[in-house]
Amino acid sequence: MEVFPIERVKFTKAALSGIDGNASIEIYIAPFELALEEHSEQVDTSIRLDSINISVDVKELEGKKFLFPVNPLSGYIDGSIYFFSTHNPVDVISIKFGTIKSGKMSITLETKWILEFEMTGYKNFESVVATDIKL
Repeated sequence: MEVFPIERVKFTKAALSGIDGNASIEIYIAPFELALEEHSEQVDTSIRLDSINISVDVKELEGKKFLFPVNPLSGYIDGSIYFFSTHNPVDVISIKFGTIKSGKMSITLETKWILEFEMTGYKNFESVVATDIKL
């Protein structure tokens, strides 16, 4: 198995939606080239996170950090990223919201990308995802 080229992934922005107690966050990613052995693909995707037990009011989230269990424990965030024709699980360990400034709020997530589950050819890895929620 290969090491996933996370340095090619550029997180561009995030969007928060849903209702209190059942929020969703989408982390947008700039298109990038992904190659493995003889297969190459132009990837245009995002990280989709659903079933998040937080408020959707950014004023309530400002400056707070939340910890989450990973799948299959109760309360986990249902997260994935789509490439190579499959949804690859992304576990979220924590989400930290920054301060509201100039129409946006920073968001930092500690994540585990479970790429071996769907046999993508890449190893599982952990990564910090940082971007801004546009308000």
